[in-house]
Order: sequence, then C-alpha cells, then structure tokens
Amino acid sequence: MAFSKRVYRSLPFELVEEILKKTPAESLNRFKSTCKQWYGIITDKRFMYNHLDHSPERFIRTDDHKTVQIMDPMTGIFSDSPVPDVFRSPHSFASMVHCDGLMLCICSDSSYERTREANLAVWNPVTKKIKWIEPLDSYYETDYFGIGYDNTCRENYKIVRFSGPMSFDDTECEIYEFKSDSWRTLDTKYWDVYTQCRGVSVKGNMYWIADTKEKFILRFDFSMETFKNVCVCPPIGCTGRLGCFSGDRLSLLLQDTDFGGEEEVSTDIAVWLTNKLSDEVVSFTKYFNVTSPHLPLLQCHGDMARPGYFIGDHKNILAWCEGEVEEDDKWYTCITLYQIDQCGIRKQIETGRHRSFRYLDPFICSYVYVPSLIPVPE
Repeated sequence: MAFSKRVYRSLPFELVEEILKKTPAESLNRFKSTCKQWYGIITDKRFMYNHLDHSPERFIRTDDHKTVQIMDPMTGIFSDSPVPDVFRSPHSFASMVHCDGLMLCICSDSSYERTREANLAVWNPVTKKIKWIEPLDSYYETDYFGIGYDNTCRENYKIVRFSGPMSFDDTECEIYEFKSDSWRTLDTKYWDVYTQCRGVSVKGNMYWIADTKEKFILRFDFSMETFKNVCVCPPIGCTGRLGCFSGDRLSLLLQDTDFGGEEEVSTDIAVWLTNKLSDEVVSFTKYFNVTSPHLPLLQCHGDMARPGYFIGDHKNILAWCEGEVEEDDKWYTCITLYQIDQCGIRKQIETGRHRSFRYLDPFICSYVYVPSLIPVPE
C-alpha cells in the first residue's frame, strides 16, 4: 500500500485528474479515501462538473419498489441496489426527473386529497444523499414538477411546481430555490401539460409537451423564471415519450397503439429530433421510422408504465419496457430491453419479472440518467 501511494504521488497532477475524469462516478465515490490528493480532486466542484459533462448516460429504474437498477445501455450490464428505506411505502416513486445526476422524485400518495406531508425529494443515487422538500402550502396529486438551474450559476438549482387541470383551487405556480430553502409564488397563466409524455430537463431548463389547440413544447427557463412556447410537436398517438438527445436537443419516441380492441395492435415506431434548443428557431424533424411486422408494444396498454429509451448513433434505439404475462391465473409484469433499428427488433432481453399491481406501478418504466458526484443541495 505504501508503494502504491508513492506511485500516486509521483504522477503529475494533470495526469491523475485526467485518469479520474474517465473513471465512473460510482468508483470515484469509493476512491475519496484513497489519499488526500484524490480526495481534493474528486470533491472539487470544477472537477465534478467536468466529470459529469464527459460521463456516459445510463438507464435507471426501480423494480417492484424494492430494487434500484442501473444499466449501461452500451454493454447491457446492470447493477442492483436496494431502494432507500425512505422511498418505500407510503413514499413510493410515482415519477422522476433527472438533472446533473440528481433525481427529483415525485412520490405517490394513496388519495387525491391535498396533503402537507412531504412527498417531493431530491436524490443522488451515487452518494445516497436525499433531501425532502416541504411544500409552501400543500401539494396536489395533479401537480407538475420540474428541476433545473440558473444558467448564470449552475450550482443554483431550482424546482418549479404548477398545478394541473384537476386542482382544487385556482392555478398555482411556485418556484423553490435551494440556496434560500424556500418557495416563491410566480404569476403565470394555466398550462395544460400532456402528462403521458412527462417532462425532461435539458441544459438547466425544463421541457414538457403542452396542449391548447395543438400540442407544443413548453419550456420553463429557470434563469428568467418564465414559460415559453418553443415549437409545435408532431402528431402524438397513444404511446409517446419526450427525451434529450446529444445533450442539447429534444427527442420524441412515438408509437400509435390501438388500445380499443380486444387485443392491442402495435404500429410503426417513429423517432423525432429537434435542432439545438439554443437556435433561434426550433422545430422537430423525423430522424427515422421503423416499419416492420411483429414490433413490440412499447406500452402494452394504457395503465402500464411508459417506456424508457436511449437513441444510438446509427438510427437505432434501446427501449426498456413493461409488458404483462399470465401464469397460473396470476398476472406478472415483465420488464424487457429491446434493441430496435430500421429493420425491426435486433435483440430482446427480459431483465426482470414481478407480480403485477397495475395501479401501484411507476408511471415511467425507466429514465436516462448520468451518474454524478454533484452533492444534493442543502
């Protein structure tokens, strides 16, 4: 061990930092105790953000509210760890939003009544740190949430909350700032967000699909603390999921599935991308379309979780989906990873199975996530 430490000290600082920059965040979290030099590098915020910006994406999901699964979409290797005790009943996951390795966790409640009980938390799965966010007044089951940061200071993380169409009072919009540990009320109009696709945080701003006369991308700018209509969406069928592509663009995965008949029938899968969100004019363009017999149902019926997906470099997707199978008069949820390109299914792997509790399962099957050492804001 003494010899190893002498070797570490003999390496130039720049080389040590470059090696650590290419090391997974989970390993870096363990390496903090190796020596003072490594601890100093790993806990330096400049290094943390540089490491984050060069880290590959992962899939993250919770399985049966008991296990956290993180998968490398390139290798298919995944790790399991227990769901933190504080996220077990009554605070089980309903949905999450990712930003800089931090997961904003919206936790389910057994009723649609207002509650003062904290059901919103920020969690870093690498460091295991969790912070519960108390409401200014109350949360609704129909609230929409987003997380991002002020672009003038990336460490200034904020949460936005606004009420949905089933709210009990007038429309509310509030913003929470970690630096002050407090909520403020914003004066804004009512927005009808298309909940089936959920939202995504990109470059510090939050994006949803909203609906008026036509569906469009709604952005919340955490620097200006304002909403803006960004662009019109392509037609959305029964199954859709909004995502991020290449770090600075939006993606949209669509499949028009017929839930009306006795058996669900899958149709073409389409992937749409925007140009850079920083461009003056933003619009969607179809990236590729999959027309092939026997395509999987990315969402086998309306009550199942929406798929998680990752877009590859060669017009292909990895989709982590839920399906249902019946065995011995019991229904089971089976979780399957599909690799799909323009010719159809290239690979499918069942990664898990558990008893089906349709109305208690998470709203989203999985999320794209970047492991990081960014501390949960105090």
